[in-house]
Parts: sequence; structure tokens; C-alpha cells
Amino acid sequence: MKMEPLINYFKDKRIFNVLDVGTGSGNFIPKLHQTFPEAKITGIDIDPANLVAARQKFPEIKFLKMRAEKILFEDNFFDVVSLSMTLHHFSKIKKSLKEIRRVVKNEGWIIINETISDNLNQPQEVHKIYHHFRSRIDSITGTCHRKSFTKNAILQMLKITGIHVQFFFENKKNINLIENKSDIDSIVNKMQQMLEKIKGHPEYDIMKPKIDTFREKALKFGIQPATNLILVARKKPLN
Repeated sequence: MKMEPLINYFKDKRIFNVLDVGTGSGNFIPKLHQTFPEAKITGIDIDPANLVAARQKFPEIKFLKMRAEKILFEDNFFDVVSLSMTLHHFSKIKKSLKEIRRVVKNEGWIIINETISDNLNQPQEVHKIYHHFRSRIDSITGTCHRKSFTKNAILQMLKITGIHVQFFFENKKNINLIENKSDIDSIVNKMQQMLEKIKGHPEYDIMKPKIDTFREKALKFGIQPATNLILVARKKPLN
């Protein structure tokens, strides 16, 4: 992921206290270290398995079990709050964003890194088919996993919750995620395993043909990661 615009934005700013919301297994932590080398980083997530994996990878960082809609820190506590690939997992988006806004300092920043669903090329559309298949299976089985948002939808969410965007950029990886047909077969096998989780559910027969659609398009176009929107925002607009 190209992070130079983010690093350049913060290079003359003193950041000491960062919260990573929905940290998962800590995939965004290296980017935060790179952007804020002096900062103490705290990660929160609701999944115990994610927290175990994160602690193993980053034993120097404090990881806590905590929900985004109820962050157990005082008001105006963090210099920066980040959320990477997290927004589409929030069960209560507006409430979570308000909590993030609450715990960031008045003069602090909010960083969001999120996959978007619009203006994609054909290989990226194939990736979106897979992601939306997975998100639907998760939703049916009780895990909050929304489809990816458009860029404008994300910007509108922030506006509604009083979060003021300072700048944003898009990151697109021009790589093919598959090298041969066996790579596609491996992904298709994963999708079939996911589908079995909802066997007997009314949507089983609706979801099943989507696997063949994915295979057909992946063979024709290949697969590229969908574009990421990376933005920096503040609780209060600059004067």
C-alpha cells in the first residue's frame, strides 16, 4: 500500500498516542509505526482470536477487547484514531463514528483506510464479487460484514457524524492476485466451503450460482485488489 501521502502529511506533526479501532490481527500496525514512529499505539477489537494473533505479532503493543460503539477511554484522549478495513464491519456505524470522534482530541486526527466499490476495472470487479459473496455469507451466519461502500457514501457518513475530511487519496494495486488456474480453484474451494455454512438456508440456492459467475470472470479477467480510499479527517475543521 502506498502511504507516502499520509506519511508526508504527518511528518511535521508530533503524534504520541494512537488508537487503532477494529485492529484485527494488526495488519495496519506497520503503517502506523511508519507514519508515527514516536507514538504509543493501542489496538482494540471484539474478536478474541484476532487479539491473540495481534499480540503474537506485536508483543510490544497493548491490545484490548472493546467494541467501536463503546470505546472505554475518556473524551479527547488520542492524538490519532485509525480504522483500517473496519468501517464495513461496524454493526452501528453512526454510533461507532461518534465514539471515535469523542475519544480523539479536538486538535487530533482520524485516519480511515477502506476498500471502495465504485470506479473499478474488470479484474477489481471480480475481487468485489468475492468480497460481496463472503460478506453475505457472514451476514447470514450472524457476523456483521457489509458490502463495500462507494467513496461518496463514506464521505457522507463522516459529514453526518461531524467529522471533517482534510484530504484523501486512492490507492490502487496493479497486480494480478492469480498466477494460474489452480489459484482460482483454491478461491472457488473457499467459496464452496463458505456456502456450506448456509446449507438449508433460503439463500443457499441464490448464492450458489455466484460461485460459477466468479470462476468465469476470474478466468477471463483475472483478479486485482479493489481500490482503497485513504483519508485524514478532524473532529473540528481547520480555522
